[in-house]
Amino acid sequence: MSSLARLEKKNFKGLVFRAAEVLRAGGVIAYPTETLYGLGALAGDDRAVERLRKIKGKTEPMLVLVSGAAMAKKYATLDSRAQKIAKKFWPGPLTLILKCKPDMLMTARGGASGIGLRASSDPFAKALVETLGEPIISTSANRSGKKPLFSAGRIEKELGSELDFILNAGVRSGKASTVLDLSGPEMKLVRQGAIKFELIRKVAK
Repeated sequence: MSSLARLEKKNFKGLVFRAAEVLRAGGVIAYPTETLYGLGALAGDDRAVERLRKIKGKTEPMLVLVSGAAMAKKYATLDSRAQKIAKKFWPGPLTLILKCKPDMLMTARGGASGIGLRASSDPFAKALVETLGEPIISTSANRSGKKPLFSAGRIEKELGSELDFILNAGVRSGKASTVLDLSGPEMKLVRQGAIKFELIRKVAK
C-alpha cells in the first residue's frame, strides 16, 4: 500500500528527497506535473519500468522526463531543429520524440528507435529529476485506455495498492503535453496538447 504525502512549501525539499529515495530503491510513484499527475519510475531501472508498465497496462514506449537539453543529449540525438524547439518550449508541456542513442533506455522505449523526452516546468517534477540526476518515466496516472486521474485521492483509491508513494499537490487538470516526432527528417505531430503545433512550426523554420 502506498504512502501519501501532502506537498507544501514547508516540506517541499524533504518530499523531493523522499521521492528520490523511493525511486532509487526501485519504487513507483505518482507525482505532479504542470499538466497531469504522472506515474514515475527511474527510466534506466528495467525492473521498475516493467513494474510500472504492468500497473499502467501499457505495452508501447513510455515517455521520459529529463531536466533539460543537456540531460536529453546523454540519451538521444538533438539536431539543430530539436535544440531550437527545446530552447523555446522547455521546460514546458512539449514531448519530443528523438532518435535514441544505442543501448540507452531500451526497456522504457520498448524496442522503438525513438524515445519521447520532456522537461517539465512543474517545480516538484523539475526538482525531482535534477536531484536524481537521471530521467524518470512520465505517463499519465491512470490505467491504459481510462481517463486520467486528476487528484491524489482518486489515484490512491484506484492505484494506491500498487504504488509506493503518492504526492498530493491538489487537482491537476491541464491538457496533456503536445507530442512531436523529430526522429526523422520530417517533423510530425503525434498528439495535439497544451502547445499549439502552429507555434512550434514557426519556431522550427
